[in-house]
Amino acid sequence: MGAFETILILTLIGFLLLAAEAFVPGLVLGLLGAACLLGAVGVSYGNFGLLTGTLTLAGVAALTLVGFVGWMQVFPHTAVGRRIMLPKTLPSGESATAVSLLGQEGHALTPLRPSGTAVFQGGKVDVSSENDFIDAGSSVLVVREEGRRVFVRKKE
Repeated sequence: MGAFETILILTLIGFLLLAAEAFVPGLVLGLLGAACLLGAVGVSYGNFGLLTGTLTLAGVAALTLVGFVGWMQVFPHTAVGRRIMLPKTLPSGESATAVSLLGQEGHALTPLRPSGTAVFQGGKVDVSSENDFIDAGSSVLVVREEGRRVFVRKKE
């Protein structure tokens, strides 16, 4: 087997090992893949000189970049990708309703000392009292939201 075939085989094995790294936990396959790619570049430098070695290095770097960008476009849509990627939006449900509660009236389901649970439009929401303790059953008004935290005040 000649040097050219060795370079092609090392490059192919290197890219296959890098791709397999996405499905197998640990760094072993990725490190072996990187070693194969560096080996291909080393064989190119050793057998064909500076120009061909540099072209091989540039080609491996370009293919790695293109492969990575392509993989990042495809991976989230695979079965494995959907299982391990976080969703881009909040799931619908109780925590998502807290986003639009500013100015809403409800009642404290539990005592707010200062945190507890209140009911707004039939949904339970974790809230914090802005100033004092509030007894269960008291009417409350949402006065402020900070991210997912909802602050209420006793309605007079």
